Amino acid sequence: MVSQIEPDRYADTGFAVKDTPPEINARLFAAMMRKTPEERLLMGLDMMATARELVSHGLRQDAATQSPEALARLTFQRLHGVPLPW
Repeated sequence: MVSQIEPDRYADTGFAVKDTPPEINARLFAAMMRKTPEERLLMGLDMMATARELVSHGLRQDAATQSPEALARLTFQRLHGVPLPW
């Protein structure tokens, strides 16, 4: 279960922010773990929606003549690194 993970468990695997002192990183981790699983899920979904919107906006500027379907395909490919499977 995620809430049982020690704050420094991922310190050498890229989870910890390298330019943040360990005690601050531990405080950030503890604050995140105080949130409910639902709150953490919603935060992740919000971040994904923001990323999708930023990518979509950039693609619209680059390809103003593209159809909405073509923009959706380009957005998927930019976010996931592979073409839309259908």
